[in-house]
Amino acid sequence: MRHDDIHLAATGAWHPKTVPVDEAVADGRYSREYQRATGQQRVAVCDDDADSQPAMAMRAARAALGRSRIGADRFALLLHAVATHNGLPGWNAASYLQHHVLDGHGVSLEIHQLSNSAVGALELACTHLAAGPAGRAAMITAADRFGDGAWDRWRAAPPVFVFGDGASAAVLTRGEGFARVVSTVSVADTGLEGMQRGAMPFSADPRAGYPIGFFDRVMEFSDTLAGGLDEAKQRMADLMHRAGAQAMAEAGITAADVRWVAGPALGREALYEQCLDPLGIDIDRSTWPFARRVGHVGCTDQLAALDDLIVSGAIEGGERVLVAGLGGGYNCTVAVLEFTAAPAVPAGPEAGECR
Repeated sequence: MRHDDIHLAATGAWHPKTVPVDEAVADGRYSREYQRATGQQRVAVCDDDADSQPAMAMRAARAALGRSRIGADRFALLLHAVATHNGLPGWNAASYLQHHVLDGHGVSLEIHQLSNSAVGALELACTHLAAGPAGRAAMITAADRFGDGAWDRWRAAPPVFVFGDGASAAVLTRGEGFARVVSTVSVADTGLEGMQRGAMPFSADPRAGYPIGFFDRVMEFSDTLAGGLDEAKQRMADLMHRAGAQAMAEAGITAADVRWVAGPALGREALYEQCLDPLGIDIDRSTWPFARRVGHVGCTDQLAALDDLIVSGAIEGGERVLVAGLGGGYNCTVAVLEFTAAPAVPAGPEAGECR
């Protein structure tokens, strides 16, 4: 889908302190073999109940709102992305953020599409803004925390990634901003939905199956495919290739024209297999240096990586950036951004992605 007059006006991110992966290797929570496969160096880990999912999302959202210099009354939409627990069962985190960040303006929805929630929300926000009057804005927020009990961040998917905690946000507008959203494309292969289900039976108890054995479910499902795990990996790669190729074609560019890819914060091997190779882009043009120091923070990865590029001053005017999301279901969304100007580097404590 090609877009006209939809712009990125600001980003924001917040992560807790990071811990060295070497510490987890030393005390037996993680293996050196997996660390070599993923290349993970550090992981952002919450150790304070005050760093809840909605609290982190609010910090990222307020940073993005302040940087955008857009009044809350101009916002028509807030989409809150979450891959896991939103902070409280039976509760709407999107309305909380709409109330406390946007003073209740617009409407809000919670998007739960696993790791593709935020990038999928970006496409939804673009279509919503395109259908409305000029001058309106939309906010996307994302937050995930992989706490003990439900998740073992080190053992849930050890050869693929290590889970981190944090939040990110972005502001889109009609008519103003430093980057134009040129195109977005979403594709799906619902035949792979069982990868996150495995052999688990459905249950009325949300705590059934804790801690969640993410990789165990993938392997259980892969055993049902004729081609096993290799078939599942190829089908995921095909999704990224299809979405990326179509998004770039609609934007009138090729992979050679792309300066950066803000993609999922997977381990190095999985990043190549599921994102970079299918897009035809080398790791030097990816946000891998950021990913390896925070971990896979669910659906927050891409907007946080984009924020890191902006905060570090890595993006110049005229450059194109791909935002690439992949999530269980299986679904994939790729967006092409064209930076019409070099974004101003934010100043102040909110500009840092980790503390």
